[in-house]
Amino acid sequence: MDAGRGVGRVTPTTALTLHFADGEYLFDLKLPQLAELQEKRGAGVFKIYSRVMQGRFLMDGQPIALAAEGEAFAEDLFETIRLGLIGGAKGIVNGQPVAVNALTAKLLVERYSHPAPLRESWATAAAILGARIEGYDPPKKKAPAAKPATKPRKSTSAKSSRTAGSSEPTGGN
Repeated sequence: MDAGRGVGRVTPTTALTLHFADGEYLFDLKLPQLAELQEKRGAGVFKIYSRVMQGRFLMDGQPIALAAEGEAFAEDLFETIRLGLIGGAKGIVNGQPVAVNALTAKLLVERYSHPAPLRESWATAAAILGARIEGYDPPKKKAPAAKPATKPRKSTSAKSSRTAGSSEPTGGN
């Protein structure tokens, strides 16, 4: 058995669903998207990940982003998001499933990421790259809560108000 691998261990996924733009979208940097990201950005995926993660920390479990320490280029962020959308290929908008292709991804990034503060794209790109490189364990879905037992209803019929073994109605006359 490999060191670090337990029996029954489930490999973390590399795709994740995030709130983005006008809905919830699946982001997945599959191999074709990784190749395009590296080619467009002129760097390997680990170098891009390093640039994007520079200046990002966890403090008391909360993500902190210190822009003064950041190294990422805006295009590192936008291309990661665009290509993650293409790889994920789907989303949910207003409760309805939507398909995402290259044109849709480009328009979403141009409409929602370009005019927004870079901090938002920085967090999104960090999550997408982190899932691809480190893996992502989605939160476990909670089992639906058991319905509370209902109280038996009191019946007004004489038949149901008889005691066991007695043919006489209780109370009354």
